[in-house]
Amino acid sequence: MRLLLCLLMVGVFACCPTTFARSQSDVLFSFDAQSLDGRLFVLSDNDKQLNRAFVFLSTTCPIANSYIVELNRLHKALPKNVELFGIVSEPNTTRHSAKMHFAEYKAEFPILFDASGLLIGVLKPSHVPEAFVINATGEVAYRGAIDNAYEAVGRRRVNVENHYLEDALKAVAANKRPIVVQTKPVGCALPRDRMQATDGDVTYAREIAPILQQRCETCHRPGQVAPFPLTNYEEAKSHAEMILEVTQQRIMPPWIPGPGTEHRFVGQRWLSDRELKLLADWITAGCILGDVADLPPTATFADGWQLGTPDLVVKMQEPFTVPANGPDLLQNFVMPIKIPEDKLVAAVEFHPGNKRVVHHAVLFLDDKGQARKLDAATPEPGYGNFGGPGFLPSGALGGWSVGNTARRLPNDMGRYLKKGSDLVVQVHYHPTGKTEVDQSEVGLYFVNKPVAESLKESAKLVGSIWMANYEMDIPAGEADYRRTTTYTLPKDVIMVGIVPHMHLLGRSMRVTATEPKKKPQVLIDIPTWNYNWQDEYYYERPIRLKAGTKLVVEAVFDNSAANPSNPSSPPKRVTWGEETTDEMLFCFFLLTADKTEDLIHTIFDNLGHDLKQNRKDVSHSP
Repeated sequence: MRLLLCLLMVGVFACCPTTFARSQSDVLFSFDAQSLDGRLFVLSDNDKQLNRAFVFLSTTCPIANSYIVELNRLHKALPKNVELFGIVSEPNTTRHSAKMHFAEYKAEFPILFDASGLLIGVLKPSHVPEAFVINATGEVAYRGAIDNAYEAVGRRRVNVENHYLEDALKAVAANKRPIVVQTKPVGCALPRDRMQATDGDVTYAREIAPILQQRCETCHRPGQVAPFPLTNYEEAKSHAEMILEVTQQRIMPPWIPGPGTEHRFVGQRWLSDRELKLLADWITAGCILGDVADLPPTATFADGWQLGTPDLVVKMQEPFTVPANGPDLLQNFVMPIKIPEDKLVAAVEFHPGNKRVVHHAVLFLDDKGQARKLDAATPEPGYGNFGGPGFLPSGALGGWSVGNTARRLPNDMGRYLKKGSDLVVQVHYHPTGKTEVDQSEVGLYFVNKPVAESLKESAKLVGSIWMANYEMDIPAGEADYRRTTTYTLPKDVIMVGIVPHMHLLGRSMRVTATEPKKKPQVLIDIPTWNYNWQDEYYYERPIRLKAGTKLVVEAVFDNSAANPSNPSSPPKRVTWGEETTDEMLFCFFLLTADKTEDLIHTIFDNLGHDLKQNRKDVSHSP
């Protein structure tokens, strides 16, 4: 069963099966936003299925200011699945003056300072105040006035009969469509052509610092894996040309799925076109500092366990020494898990012991002691193996890569952990030029409910299927070697996540799903593959796929001398295999289903398909 040895997605998982269809009116926030008090709101992720209200405000518009009391009232009465934000995006208002203004008016709801004009660019308001309600599916459920208090500027009604925003919030909280979906806002008109900075107006303090905080400082700060910090103006200015080069080429932030992917992933790190332009304009204009009153508060990052004290912490049993130079290492470490009974794991938080050398980690499960035997056969801590753990895993608990954020699965959902299992952590080490030592650890957070009770609930189990093409014979010098593999789903399923996998010659991968009598939808599109930055990708909103859906994986490999990742110089013929100089084409899919039997049927059908395909491909391979 060597086909399972290259990635983590084996076994049974648990996840939310809720899925939604997107429409042309969907709003996709590819960025985060900081409030006036310094809190960071991750608008780019909505895996919690929140409904959100955004109200554009101003420090100078009297009508907007008159609504602070009403917005405070709405904020206090919000259901748990609704968030309400104010937004300030005036180009002549500093962050400091906005903070003082709304403190004076006693605003009790979070107010986002849209310094870079990202929110106004997406929602495109015409007035302040203007409200937008975005439901949990990303659809604009309502836009317009907060209520009908104002018939026109200067004409306020004595009695307010229609509470448009409140009614819309109650509707989306109940997963319903508001009766009124759009009204005309009354207030101060926004000159949209002047709301966003022009080339010469971009400054570090107002536009650039928030971008670097939200996009870069996770890694580019002291003590983290990035080679230099980007926490202040001088640091950003000194590395300006490098920032321009790696962002425009989409090397940084590290995120290899491209914009052709139709569905958003949890934790997506893709700079918007607006952010790229702001960075380029700032650097080409000479890296202007700007008004320090616009600077955001210093970013703060959680120390220790981000999700609180774990229920169980497991650690590498011995320190591991990473040599000063040489190729990257993949070392597997066995960590016994001592639990009295089977558990569901709600979250996993990986802590690298040495952030300078730990690149990423994959967490396998072994309930048969296979990894212990492999470990005992080597003198050093752990054992090396490229592409997988060297045994057939009984399950997995996910993975970690630089910049990833630990998340707890919602609604008492978790991944299955059998009593007596070992955690086998495969760590990817990158030598730094000097000898380093690592002893990483993993925090496990359990669902506070018996496993048997949890598994009685419907549509909680998630299993994996995979698609592969084992027929590979890449000639030396071939820069455009293409392989395709297909599979047709036998039952209705819900796609939860996707994990593409190739080796060093991989150039691109595109995966599509075509339901019967429908157009193909792109599940993931990776235009430039990078083995060092591969990840597991979970959809914010899992995707329902009907029986008969055709999955197609298309991959391109580059075995030419022009490929800087080519392990052979000059290039050599490459065939399928597990070694670093071999090549692979796999794509794993995480699925659930409304009916457990449909999921099981799909998994076993896929296994039979793969075994048949494997025999066919091997019979044709050299």
